[in-house]
Amino acid sequence: MTRSVPVGVGILVIVVVLAGFSLPIAMAGAVDGTQQSLADRETAMANQQAVDDFDSQDFDSTTFEITVHENGSATWTFRHEQRLEDDEEEMNFGAFAEEFEEDETGLYDRFTDQAEALTDTGEETTDREMEATAFNRSATTEYRPGAMGVIEMTFVWEGFADVEDDRIVVGDVFQNMYLGSDQSLVILPGDDLVFTDAEPEGEYTASTMENASSMTWSGEREFLEGHPRTVLQDADDVGSDSTAGTTGGSGQGTLLSWPVMLGTVAVVFGAVVAAAWYRTRRDGSVADDSPSEVAEPAGPRAESAAMGAEAEKRDESGTLTEEELLTDEDRVIKLIRENGGRMKQVNIVEETGWSKSKVSMLLSEMEREGDISKLRVGRENIISLEGFEPEAAKSPFDE
Repeated sequence: MTRSVPVGVGILVIVVVLAGFSLPIAMAGAVDGTQQSLADRETAMANQQAVDDFDSQDFDSTTFEITVHENGSATWTFRHEQRLEDDEEEMNFGAFAEEFEEDETGLYDRFTDQAEALTDTGEETTDREMEATAFNRSATTEYRPGAMGVIEMTFVWEGFADVEDDRIVVGDVFQNMYLGSDQSLVILPGDDLVFTDAEPEGEYTASTMENASSMTWSGEREFLEGHPRTVLQDADDVGSDSTAGTTGGSGQGTLLSWPVMLGTVAVVFGAVVAAAWYRTRRDGSVADDSPSEVAEPAGPRAESAAMGAEAEKRDESGTLTEEELLTDEDRVIKLIRENGGRMKQVNIVEETGWSKSKVSMLLSEMEREGDISKLRVGRENIISLEGFEPEAAKSPFDE
C-alpha cells in the first residue's frame, strides 16, 4: 500500500511530462503547417496574378508568321514579345511561362478559338476544305541583351493556300486584313519553295525576290480583299524557266544567258550598221538622180524656214497638253484633290477610263510610296490623300 502511491504519482508525472513535451511539439507543427499553407497560398496567388497579367497583356509587338508548304498547308505562329524592365517583371514572366506551358490559360484558349474561326471563315470564302491542327505553345525569356518575354503559339492550317499546278498561291483567305502599328505579317517559303510574285510587294533582304527567305508587311496598314497575295513555286521549276538567269541562284542560269545577250547585241549592232548603210546609199542615189537641183545656201533664211517647217509638223501632230504631260500618279493625286482629298476607288476607275486592274496596281504602288492611303469600307475602297483619311477599322488579329 505504501509503495503504490509513489508509483502512481510517478506514472502521472511521466504522463504530464510527456504531455508537456508533446503539446509544444504539436502546437509547433500546427503553427509551421499554417505558415507553410499561407506561404503556398501567397505564392499561388502571385503566380495566378502573373498569369492573369500576361493573359490580358497589351504586348510591345505581335508578329504573325506563316510558313507555306508545298501541299498548300501553312504553319501559323502568333509571336508576342514584351520587354521585361526589371527583375520583378522577369520573375513574374517566369511564373507565367511555367503555368502557360503546363495548363491552358485564357491567352491560349483565345488563340485556339481564333484559329478555328479563321479556318472556318477561310473555308466559307474559298470553298476549300480547311482545318486547324497541331496546336502548340511555348513561353521563354530571351536576352538581347535586355530581357524579353517571348510567347509563341502555333497551329497548322490545312488547305490554307490554293495549289494551281506547280504554283502555290496565297491570299484568297485574306478578307479586309488590317495590321496595327505594333503588328507585322511575315510569309516564309517552306520546303524548297521560292517567291515568284507578291502584291503588294513586302520587305525582304535579298538581291531578288526569288532569293528572299521571307517577306514582311508591317502596320499600320490595310489590304485589299485577297491581299497580300504571294505566289510561290518549287525552286527547281523556277530555275528551269527563261527568267532563271535573274534569280541569282546557283549562277548557271546567269552563265547560260550570256550567249543570248551577246547574240542580241550582235543582231542589234548589225541592224544599226545596215540601216546606216542603206540610208547612205539612198541619199547618194537621190543626189545622183537630181544633178540640176541646187542646194539652198545655209543662213538665217534657211534656219527660219527649217524652224517654220518643224513648227508646222508639231501643229499637224498636235501639241502636248499639260494633262498629257502628267504621270499616272500625278493624274490620280490631281483627281483626288479636285474631289476634296478623298475618293472611292470605283470612281477613280470611271474618271480615268482605265481598267480596274491598272487602277488597283497603281494605287497599291502609290500606297507603298506613301502618296495615298486605302481603307476598306464594306465592299469599297476609300482612297485618301494625307490628312483626309477616315478612321481605320480594328484589326481582325487583335486579341
